[in-house]
Amino acid sequence: MEMEIEDVFNYLELLRARMEFTEKFYGFKMNYLPLHFEGEEVIILDKNDGKIKRLSDKRPLSEEELKEVLPKIKENIESGLIDTLITLNFQCIHGPED
Repeated sequence: MEMEIEDVFNYLELLRARMEFTEKFYGFKMNYLPLHFEGEEVIILDKNDGKIKRLSDKRPLSEEELKEVLPKIKENIESGLIDTLITLNFQCIHGPED
């Protein structure tokens, strides 16, 4: 099932909640989540304000830039890449048994 653009924004809100949960439950900061990376450009979701930004300058993307990158973000969500990236952060966690 293919996601609509509105679904992408709804999913990003859920991701922010997951990032917040991770921060509270595991005790480490997770301010940014990569949504798309191509070459040296990394597009992130900022947990604090929910905006989509370029990592290099941390400024929200313009409407035109957002229109250009949303299909790529949508593709990364549908492929499971975004879920994989959020889960990879859990590797840094050492439980009481470690």
